Amino acid sequence: MVRDLPEATIDPVVDDLPHLDCGMEWWYFHTHLTTEHGDDVGLVLVFVRHLATRAEEPLRAHFAMIGRTDHTAGRHASAVWVDRGWIDTARTTITNDAVMDPGVRQALVEIFDDGTPVSPDLLMSGEVRIAEHELDLRYGDVATLRKLADGSYHVTFDDDTQSCDLVFTPGKPPIIQHDDVFQVRFQGPESEAFSYFAPRMAVRGRIGNATVSGSGWYEHTFGAEYLRPDGDQRYPDGTWNWTGIQLDNGWEISAATIDHIDVNSRQSVFTQRFATAYSPDAERVSCEVELVGDRPWTSLSSLNTYPTRWSLSAPALELDVVVEAELPQQEILTMVANGSYLEACANVRGTMRGEPVSGRAFIEVMRANRVGRIEEFLGRLRDVTHDEVRKLYPDSPSEALTVALAAREASGAPHKAVYDAMVRPLRYVSDTSGRGWRSFVTCAALELFGVRAERYRQLLAVTELIHSGYLMVDDVEDDSPMRRGEPTAHLVFGAPTAINAGTASYFVLDRVLAEILPDERRRLHAYEIYLRAMRGAHVGQGIDITGHHDAMNLAVATGDPTALLDGLRWAQRLKTGAYSRTLAEIGALTAGASEEQITAMGNYFETVGLAYQITDDVMDLDGVTNRLPSGEVRATKHIGEDLRAGKVTMPLAHAVGRLPHDRMAAIWTAVRDGDASDATVREVAAALVECGAVQACYDDAKAQVEAAWALLYPLLPKSFAKAMVRALGFYASLREHEPAVGEPGTTVGVHEAAAGEHVNSGQ
Repeated sequence: MVRDLPEATIDPVVDDLPHLDCGMEWWYFHTHLTTEHGDDVGLVLVFVRHLATRAEEPLRAHFAMIGRTDHTAGRHASAVWVDRGWIDTARTTITNDAVMDPGVRQALVEIFDDGTPVSPDLLMSGEVRIAEHELDLRYGDVATLRKLADGSYHVTFDDDTQSCDLVFTPGKPPIIQHDDVFQVRFQGPESEAFSYFAPRMAVRGRIGNATVSGSGWYEHTFGAEYLRPDGDQRYPDGTWNWTGIQLDNGWEISAATIDHIDVNSRQSVFTQRFATAYSPDAERVSCEVELVGDRPWTSLSSLNTYPTRWSLSAPALELDVVVEAELPQQEILTMVANGSYLEACANVRGTMRGEPVSGRAFIEVMRANRVGRIEEFLGRLRDVTHDEVRKLYPDSPSEALTVALAAREASGAPHKAVYDAMVRPLRYVSDTSGRGWRSFVTCAALELFGVRAERYRQLLAVTELIHSGYLMVDDVEDDSPMRRGEPTAHLVFGAPTAINAGTASYFVLDRVLAEILPDERRRLHAYEIYLRAMRGAHVGQGIDITGHHDAMNLAVATGDPTALLDGLRWAQRLKTGAYSRTLAEIGALTAGASEEQITAMGNYFETVGLAYQITDDVMDLDGVTNRLPSGEVRATKHIGEDLRAGKVTMPLAHAVGRLPHDRMAAIWTAVRDGDASDATVREVAAALVECGAVQACYDDAKAQVEAAWALLYPLLPKSFAKAMVRALGFYASLREHEPAVGEPGTTVGVHEAAAGEHVNSGQ
């Protein structure tokens, strides 16, 4: 199955043949082409087969992929076709994955349940036929690969969206890619793979109706299975950075770093590095290289971050070059990679042996795409959001900023005073960052309808700035001492400044909406959506300020919490859910969704906001925490802060009717005036868990989300975004407290058992 002679000469007549006993095998073709009209085009063409061993019959799977980069036009497009075997393999693998976040796993299982591909993947029409004694692949009615008598490779793709007919003719014989076998995903001999490549090929043919010619690169890899569907998937994710370089001086270099990443810690547990150079005289040279990526680009479709430029150094060759993607957005969205990966065409420049050198390159970047913790997934938007915030609320004062804030000419204006009053307080809050789920809503609302969020990055800043301003005002009204682990803004800048800067943030949408929605009719609709939400949010905040004491008094007296719970949910939908609804509806409107879809989107995300508030009330019993990008868990809200303030929370409301009347009355009396001691707060929290009120909160949140999802689900196309939106609902309704390092009194959360029971029952 795997050769053990790294110096052996590759015999394409034999080695190109399909290795049908291997678990994974692929044939890759990269090419840089020029059309008859002078346009530059890059293509990647892929044929993959997978054989998974099972207790019963083997599971065979196949997919074909084409990625196209139009350098002249600055566009990228791709298409992936999978057969039903691949769908079955993916569904079984995900179902058995014991490492993946439970909510994400359940959402993906649901979306694969009908046996059809997840968009944008397409179902391969026709059968896959692979000849045993010659290289002749037919992947349904979509793609073919056939070895010609002269040793060339004839590749075709034929689809309404992507088509090509190309012949790759080797200019140099193929060589072994690595000095040894490499580990595809698992560690040990059972996971070995072998690879060889022909890095200099003449390419001719057509793309669509255009005649093209150029240079190409061919790779053939075969070895152990990449997926083990029947296992519990307690394996690291295989990730890699690879570049294939064609220098104008006749040299080629293949260099890769393969990292095996622990799904939960996101740390590398095993690393391999390979590099092979190929001289103009067809001499194979093994060499050590340093491959370092920078200029990261974060995709708003997958939330993966990719380097878009690499520095490559090979001391033995006296080679120092920079490999830079011709445009960063060359990501391919596909569930065959658990979401996405990068296949990019690139340019090369630098020096070799003291002489200037240049060329073309191909880049492939695979990230660890399994989601071990959904909070980590959502948190990937922090840096992108901060970058966009700095564009609207920058790091220093200027006349342009004053004009943007004041919406008028600003010559002679005190720019620093404007900055200190309007920007510094808001940046103080926004820079500490939250959990990121609202930014995700902004992206998902576009992606759900097939519109890339990349064009609308400004909306991330709008989302964060308005939310930060709302929190500033809320903290003044609640006299809160801490927000996200730091003193609240009004304690740092004073209440008047915090209120003014906070409310000013509500108008930041006006700065970008004309650019985002140039169509006046849709822009007017967006304003209507936003203003309606702001009206509702202020009503909800007003009720929250007034409190629910009268309703709580009545509920305790009668033993019936129905009216109290209805009132709390209504107010929380307005206070917390209305803004989520706005983000979803404006995103869906921008994406061209129907009114039915917009309404259902708004209802679902409003309900997610409600669920988030319900579980936030539960988490208050232990103190609210936030996991920082470093992995540290920081306390952001004191234990029992709401109880200590005498607020009516959902656990208190659900305790009515679950506790004996006298016990409930005593608890309410102990906390309602806002002067309860730490000991009293802990005693009350324990009672709320013991009586089932905390479990009732989780059940309440889940029931609300499930009802809203049932209305939205049939209106959305299948996609990775849809699965993650579903997972967000699980997250909002099942959140648990994470004790901070050194946080007093939280070695065991008082509601931990209730949350754990609920999560398990939801699986």
